[in-house]
Amino acid sequence: MAFRFRNSIRIAPGIRLNLGKRGVSVSAGVRGATVTAGSKGVYGNLGLPGTGLSYRTRLDKSVNQRKRAEQEEKRQNRLERQQVALENNPDLAELTLDLDEKGNLLLSTANGAPLANEERRKLLLNFNAEIQEWLEEQMEIINGDIDLLVNPHLDILTPDTTSLRHQIEPFPEPHPEQPKFAEAPKAPVKPNAPELTWKDKIIPGRKAKILTEWQAQVKAWQEAYQAWEAEKARLETEQAEPRAAYQAELTAWRERKQVHDIEQRELADTFADRLKSDTQVMTEVLKAELNALDWARETLIDFELDESGKYLKLDVDLPEIATFPTQEARMGVRDLRLVITDKSTTQIHREYARHVHGVVLRLISTAFHTLPNLEELIVSGYSQCLNSATGQIESNYLFSAGVKRAVFAGINFHNLKEVDPVIALERFELVRNMSTTGTFGPIKPLG
Repeated sequence: MAFRFRNSIRIAPGIRLNLGKRGVSVSAGVRGATVTAGSKGVYGNLGLPGTGLSYRTRLDKSVNQRKRAEQEEKRQNRLERQQVALENNPDLAELTLDLDEKGNLLLSTANGAPLANEERRKLLLNFNAEIQEWLEEQMEIINGDIDLLVNPHLDILTPDTTSLRHQIEPFPEPHPEQPKFAEAPKAPVKPNAPELTWKDKIIPGRKAKILTEWQAQVKAWQEAYQAWEAEKARLETEQAEPRAAYQAELTAWRERKQVHDIEQRELADTFADRLKSDTQVMTEVLKAELNALDWARETLIDFELDESGKYLKLDVDLPEIATFPTQEARMGVRDLRLVITDKSTTQIHREYARHVHGVVLRLISTAFHTLPNLEELIVSGYSQCLNSATGQIESNYLFSAGVKRAVFAGINFHNLKEVDPVIALERFELVRNMSTTGTFGPIKPLG
């Protein structure tokens, strides 16, 4: 299906924040971000292509986002422990762990033969923790990222605008390196006239000898001083051109830096106003904020702001229901095993409905939270499905909602666990053809 709106963004699935032993980082989905972490949260400095701007934003805005980052860190630590266990116990590499369709643990040798009962008992006894972690990993694979799939609305933000501010960029050119010049030797010190004692004056020849030695020292000093002046003049002549060139380079660098610093201060001073009036800045900031969200599935969004920046139209390509988990797993209570059950068609459809409505609520909240001048938006969700009559894959709109900021603000953002995203969307102007079991029919979108 062709895009209806001129701005599009493809958001990669995954968790954005990475918490590790080497510090905090972000995934490749957050383009051009530098990250800082402190007691007040994790912040990123994000560049805005085509604007010359960058801004500072919090990357762990919601409690759930921070929890997912911590869970991802636990997954990474678990993987490291598994690697260590294999390194310390090479024989484990010759074993295969698997599950049957009901979640029972299958242990076999490399050639596929089941382990003998005694070997199985020893393995379960000696590597209980490692097998437990492997089962947790398999459970996550079966369930998918259920938090992002079923409850994306738990990440929605209040429509109160965030305190985004321009991030002043340091001047990119390094300070010119001053050439190393040879230093002139220190000037020779003129010998002081001797102080004659009364003995020097009465002892025959002593005074004359002292004066003669002093005069010789003065003559030597005069010769050394002349040589020093000549060397000093030579060095000054030799260094005059490179010194002048460096000074000119330094002056030009300082002028460029001053221009850069003035521009950055002006950008910082006008950023808040541009976020309300410059639709290019508004567009790029919204793209950056959407990119920084955790997403369960690859998501394609196209949108367009009107010239005033007060009205937004937005389309989102929703995931197909076929990509949703058809089973759910939980840890066995007594034995090392999983309990795997098939989901009913109704459950899958209801989880899908909850997901797509939650995604849309999240997009609505991100738009209002990011753009202070935005008053109203229309968001429409579509998905691909097979037309049984033609055998062609078609894109059908599933629902479309017109939302005003004031109405959206009526949600209790402090009690999102009690919010049903399917019902929440009904508070707005809504076009939707959905059965009580979560099955959608095609609609014509608003706008």
